[in-house]
Amino acid sequence: MNTLASVRRVLIVIPPLVNSESEPTALNIDRPDFESYRLVSPVEPTSVAGDLLQRGFDVELFDLGTYMTGRFEALQACLRNTKPDAVVIVQSILTFATAQDWDGRKVFDIARQEVSGVLTVLTGGQPTNYPGQAVTAGVCDYSIRGEVDFAVGELLIALNERRELNQIDGLAFRDSAGEVHISEKYPSVDIAALPMPAYQLIGHEQKEKYASTLERGKIRYPARNTRYRDIMTSRSCRLRCAFCSVAALRGDAQHYRRKPLERVVAEIESALEDGIGEIHFFDDLFAESEEQIIAFANELVRRNLKFPWFAAQGMPLWPLTQSALAAMKEAGMYRIICPLESGNDRVLKRVIGKAYSTTKHHHDVLEWSHGLGLEIIGMYVLGMPGETRHDIYETMQFAEAHPQVDYSVFSIATPMVGTRLMKQVLKSGQLDDSDKINRVIKRTVALYETDAFSAYELGVIRAFDWDRINFNKPARVTKYAAMVGVSEVELQRLRDHSKQTFYRFFPDYDGPLSFSELYNQPGLFKEAQPVIPKTLY
Repeated sequence: MNTLASVRRVLIVIPPLVNSESEPTALNIDRPDFESYRLVSPVEPTSVAGDLLQRGFDVELFDLGTYMTGRFEALQACLRNTKPDAVVIVQSILTFATAQDWDGRKVFDIARQEVSGVLTVLTGGQPTNYPGQAVTAGVCDYSIRGEVDFAVGELLIALNERRELNQIDGLAFRDSAGEVHISEKYPSVDIAALPMPAYQLIGHEQKEKYASTLERGKIRYPARNTRYRDIMTSRSCRLRCAFCSVAALRGDAQHYRRKPLERVVAEIESALEDGIGEIHFFDDLFAESEEQIIAFANELVRRNLKFPWFAAQGMPLWPLTQSALAAMKEAGMYRIICPLESGNDRVLKRVIGKAYSTTKHHHDVLEWSHGLGLEIIGMYVLGMPGETRHDIYETMQFAEAHPQVDYSVFSIATPMVGTRLMKQVLKSGQLDDSDKINRVIKRTVALYETDAFSAYELGVIRAFDWDRINFNKPARVTKYAAMVGVSEVELQRLRDHSKQTFYRFFPDYDGPLSFSELYNQPGLFKEAQPVIPKTLY
């Protein structure tokens, strides 16, 4: 247990979402494959920083994800300059599913080399999914699971005042006798009490990095203004979808919570005053009713707040009416990301858990959105236990029957830690190694099979049916390339990369390249098992 005399200076380190340990020197910012390079706004780190500032700490932020090269050298320089008493790792957005579970070992090792006696605190997916593991292994002094907006400050104050630590929910620590204590509770956060995010801590140079290192080629690309910011208007979700890890990460008792509308408007106004030209609302659940949507849109119009925006994690579809969509369009929404998930009602409700969804309503939403001139992204999840071959076929038919969708994403169901899906495939023996999820880009390959489908069949859909459905006309290619900030040549390279990824997992496959051809030939290439790498590539 570290016994530093007092903590005053705190450095919050924001980990890259993927490629955390390695130095991304081989990556090229102009290369259109950004699977290994992802960046979102530091939503939760700035919230933690805001609370620490109110408690009287000196705080700095350092985002490793903004560095394409020399990230750890830059971190060393920052540590030498700031000489922090504590280094705290805080994930950009706890529930962003693309993020790796990362114990931060390299950051903490560098911190100890540069600053003698520095306290080290780990938060994020790793200590939430594996409570106390990093503390037990000596990676860090303390770890906190779940939402840590207030818990980090509570820990540092308790250390400064030499108080008992057992009362801090979510905390794992080693006592003076060497015993590791792991709280079974999650921190509780009243989001109406959160401080304003401390974006004032981000200097001009760092802000330029956020504006210049964008997710080109991805559906969250800010097509209207590259000076954009992610804002959360709420946390958690009222649904419990089988593949979703939100409840496991935030805590099942942390029910759906919305910030007061006045507070959301204050964050928007602050962003606009800071030169932000586009906003992405990065919520676990953007809204749960038509009334909430219309109230939000009307308030933006009433205050004459004009900016392009969309819901970056997907717009919940069940509350949507034609009136709600029209209100959001009038208020500046230009893109709708639709979590359609399946083309079969049984799968939607009973297999996935979309209790309020129907394919008929999804069809209506697509028609209304197209009529309003919105850009439309459709998101599907394939390969759930309990999903039949015919269910998958119906999903593909639904996708093909809706050409008004500008781009369809076919994700392969990934068993995330703590989800109903993970518990199901472990119990059934369908998943032989739960660590596989940390060795692949999530949703790119099937990590288990059922009697209804094989891994290669889902891979064929993701690489080849995806290409055929999305890019079957030149006009579709042109429009989508503009939507995600790439040239048509770069988009072709992305398309080629998707197929190369398939053959990386299935190097010997030489069968049909469409699920419609495979549909009546189950198990045709049953021996074709995916080659899962030993480390994330």
